[in-house]
Amino acid sequence: MTIPQGCVGTGSTPCAKPRLIPSDATRATTSVTVRIATKTEGAYLRYTLDGSTPAGGPSGNGTEIAAASGEVWFTVGSREKTLKAIVYKPGLADSSIAEATYVYESPY
Repeated sequence: MTIPQGCVGTGSTPCAKPRLIPSDATRATTSVTVRIATKTEGAYLRYTLDGSTPAGGPSGNGTEIAAASGEVWFTVGSREKTLKAIVYKPGLADSSIAEATYVYESPY
């Protein structure tokens, strides 16, 4: 069996795709807190804010957080930001990528 690039384990069962809450933030002023949730217990999350695609595993791309914590805070600034997240766990295939765009909106 060929393991797709980025997979941590040899299992064919994928991790549950992460949910981004809120899934967008068109009302964000300067910052936003996003909860990244997954149904895969004991999993890890990786996320990016620079447009790159996150990948699971020990040499994966993106910032790693335990799925149990799952909150990300970031500044939106004068340009929109795209959050991409992936779930991974040893023995399972990586999840598909969740993606959401957060847009700055002036409070005035």
